[in-house]
Amino acid sequence: MSTPFKWFVISATVGVVVFFIAYRGLVQNSATTTTSEIEVLAESVSAGIIRGEVEEGGDGFLHFDKEELVANLVANVSTAQKTLGFDVKLDYVFLDNQGNVTEDDNLIRGIQFRVQYVDDKGEVKATAERRLALNYPSN
Repeated sequence: MSTPFKWFVISATVGVVVFFIAYRGLVQNSATTTTSEIEVLAESVSAGIIRGEVEEGGDGFLHFDKEELVANLVANVSTAQKTLGFDVKLDYVFLDNQGNVTEDDNLIRGIQFRVQYVDDKGEVKATAERRLALNYPSN
């Protein structure tokens, strides 16, 4: 009589472990997918820089609007993750040629951002990071 019960307990334990791993994997996969879908942002930033260059007109300065980039980043993340049941926390920094953090518009050559899924208790469920290089047009 104890043998069937023993196998039931072992099977139930294995089932719970498999379910837990699958659930955590799905949440992490969603976070990673979000950062992959943001690559479209790099193309729109390059187009914005080209548009800004034309608007500024020949003074040698490539116009770059940090606020526009951040607004596009937030819009893309929220569009990609509007169906999940988690709050999304987004952190970002601007980077120069050497990968150092900068706020100087003239030195910005990339952005690194981190997307975190946070549940109702404030616990981080998944994290994904991505670094995008801004491709400035050559003169």
